[in-house]
Amino acid sequence: MRKLAVFASSFVVCLASSMFGQNLQTAPGTPRHPLDASKITSIINGPITAKHLSSSRLSASTQAAVKGAASTPVTIKSVPFFNGAFTFQKQTFPFSMMGHRPQNGGTTKIDTSYLAISFIFDEFIDQNGNNIVIDATGNTNNLLNGPDFERFPYTVGNTQFGDAVQRAEFFNVMAKPHDDDSDEAWHTLLETPRQLKPVTVEVPFGSSLVFAAPDGTFFAFVDINFMNSQLNTLVQTENIRVDEVPIFVTHNAVYADFIFGGCCIGGFHTAFETQQVGNTVFVQVFDFATSLDANVANAVFGDPTVFADVDALSHELSETYNDPFVNNVVPSWQFPGTPPGICSNVLETGDPVENLPNPSFPVMIDGFLYHPQTEALLQWFSRENPSSAFNGAFSYPGNNLTAPSTACPK
Repeated sequence: MRKLAVFASSFVVCLASSMFGQNLQTAPGTPRHPLDASKITSIINGPITAKHLSSSRLSASTQAAVKGAASTPVTIKSVPFFNGAFTFQKQTFPFSMMGHRPQNGGTTKIDTSYLAISFIFDEFIDQNGNNIVIDATGNTNNLLNGPDFERFPYTVGNTQFGDAVQRAEFFNVMAKPHDDDSDEAWHTLLETPRQLKPVTVEVPFGSSLVFAAPDGTFFAFVDINFMNSQLNTLVQTENIRVDEVPIFVTHNAVYADFIFGGCCIGGFHTAFETQQVGNTVFVQVFDFATSLDANVANAVFGDPTVFADVDALSHELSETYNDPFVNNVVPSWQFPGTPPGICSNVLETGDPVENLPNPSFPVMIDGFLYHPQTEALLQWFSRENPSSAFNGAFSYPGNNLTAPSTACPK
C-alpha cells in the first residue's frame, strides 16, 4: 500500500478549530486520543445531515459539445453517452446520459477502476500510542460484490442498480423491455473494476476529528477542502482513463467543511477536461464516495443505514449514469422535505431523496443486506404527469417520490 504524505497550512488549522462548538485543536506535534462519539453534537456546529456534492469543470464549448450542439465542431472522448431532451412550458431541456439510446436496444459495458483510500492521522493516537489508521482495503470486496456491480432481480429486470434506475426511466420506450437478459435488450452495465494499488493518505493536524464509536471502532470527520486537494493529486498520478469511470472510496469517514462549516458529505461526482488534441476533447468523469459500517452510521446520524455500505456509492454512480458531465439543467426544483427556497436546477437523481425517510432500498446479495439509495427519475425533474416511467413512478426502486418536482419559490 502506498502512502501519500501531505501537509496543511497553519491558516487552515486555525480556521478549522474555530468552526466547532469547543476549541479542540491541540498544539501541532501533540497527538491526542480519539474523541467520544456521544459528544459529536456538542463539537460540530449546525445540523449533521447527509449530503452529496457535484461539479462540472468543462468549458462552455465542451458543455455544448456533450449536449450534441451542431454548432460546436468538437468530438468528445469519454465514457459512452447519448443525448436526449424534454420540453417543459415550451422550453427544451437537452440532457446527456451514460450508455446508448434506449430505443436502439443493446448492452453498453462501461469500464471502471477502483481505488481504496485509507487514512493515517498525525493528530490522533490509540491507547498504545500508535497513530490511528482507518483502513479501506478490507471493505473493497464487500462493495464490489454489492448491487452496483452484481445483478439483483429488480422489477425492471435482473440487473445492476444503476442500470435498473435507467431502465425504470425509459422502460416504456426502450427496446425489448421484458426481455432483460437477451443481447438485444437495453442495458448500461458497469464492468468489474480494475483495482488500482491502494493508497494511504496522511492527515495532518487540524484536518480531521477522529472519534471512537461505542464499540471502539474509529471513524473520522475529515475536512473536505483537505480531501479535495488529495483527490486532485491522485487523479493526476493514478492510471485512470477517460473511457472509464474511476471510483475512489474511503471507509468510516465523512467530510465536513472545516473553513465555512457544514456536515456531512458522503461523496461527489464531477467531470473535467484532461487534454485537447485537434478537435477532440478528452473528458474524465470521476466518482468519490465513503462507506460506513452500520455502527458508525448510527453513531454519526442516529441511523445505521445512512452512508452505510453502498448507500453513498450508489447515489454517486446513479448520478453519473444520469448526468455524467454534471451539466443536465432542468426546471428549478425545491428539495423535498426542506424549508421553501432550498432549490436546485440540475438533474442529480440522488439529491431529492437522500434526506427523506427511508431513502435506501435494501437488497440481499450473498447473505449481506446492502442499502443502495432510491433515486429520483427523469420524469420527476421534467414534471411529466402522469409519469411515463415504469409503473408511473417518479422514483426507483423505492416509492419515496409520488408526484413531480415542485417549482422553486420565486
